Amino acid sequence: MTQKTKTFLVALSVLALLAVLLIAGTAAGGVKLLGADRASTVEKRTAFLAECGWEVDAASEQVQQIRIPETFSPVYEQYNALQLQQGYDLAKFAGRECTLYSYAVLNYPDKSQTVLADLYVYKKQIIGGDVHSTNMDGFMVGLK
Repeated sequence: MTQKTKTFLVALSVLALLAVLLIAGTAAGGVKLLGADRASTVEKRTAFLAECGWEVDAASEQVQQIRIPETFSPVYEQYNALQLQQGYDLAKFAGRECTLYSYAVLNYPDKSQTVLADLYVYKKQIIGGDVHSTNMDGFMVGLK
């Protein structure tokens, strides 16, 4: 498999994941959350990202309501594996609606790439996230 094919497949997987996040799932139920409110304001969300080492443009904030799918596709399983590595588990929120906040990352070393930080928020709590490039040959990493 050529590098170009691998890059294309990674980009395709990211797009498929985003499509699943936007259209999948059903009615939400209750999940008990512990810990402090880390995500109720743009200031709290950008401060959290700063704690993770990411300087973001608060004015670039994009907000979407999404539903975590009840049944994970293979792409979503891979994405949740990334979440598990950083202490989150989106499977706990399967079928629930949450909010996706996206921000432009300002301090990524390669300025030729557009890089976004995503935070998944449920009831004012951060339940997942990533940092990724929007380039065709891009990347996706955990928040920390």
